[in-house]
Amino acid sequence: MTALLFAAFCVVLVLAAALIAIALADADARCGLRLALARKLPWLAPQAIVAGDSLAACCDFRPLASRPFGVVSLARGGATLPEIAGQLGRASGVEAGVVIVDGGLNDLLSHGASPERIARDFVALLTLMGPRDKVVFTLMPHVADSAYSRRIDRANELIGAICREKGVVALDLNPRLSVGGVRRPEMTDDGLHFTARANALWVEALRSLQKA
Repeated sequence: MTALLFAAFCVVLVLAAALIAIALADADARCGLRLALARKLPWLAPQAIVAGDSLAACCDFRPLASRPFGVVSLARGGATLPEIAGQLGRASGVEAGVVIVDGGLNDLLSHGASPERIARDFVALLTLMGPRDKVVFTLMPHVADSAYSRRIDRANELIGAICREKGVVALDLNPRLSVGGVRRPEMTDDGLHFTARANALWVEALRSLQKA
């Protein structure tokens, strides 16, 4: 009995030390520590892992978790789909309740990638997912400039078909965020990023998927 109590004390001590280290580290180091801890102790695996670009990086997904430290966000501003694949690579070996991914706008807007190229990069990204991973991919939202609407719609069409083939949930926010292929003014501050209202709609849609 004494040995069991001592072992339990050691586990609690290690967890406490890990939590302190996480709290003191910078954001990138915190993510690494939390993922490493989840690999050693699967019962501490995050309820959600987020990978993506600035849209995801600026959204608070904590309401999706029922416990502290339940969401690990690897999203970074400016990330392209290949870079988002690298984010997912960091989470290799960690079985989260759900993996939330967004991306593609930087590829299309900043790097001039064609919808077909975006679709190929999306397929490559999916190869990093395990067979038991539940993946939700948020299709690219329209932006305030209608000049990009057709290319965004085409890329989303291709990605949606891939999602259906691969068993990935495709979340389309555009019916809530845009009209006629253009982001609604109250859903963006700068034509590209989400307002707090848009972020709330995103989290609400994800929570609805959790309950389904």
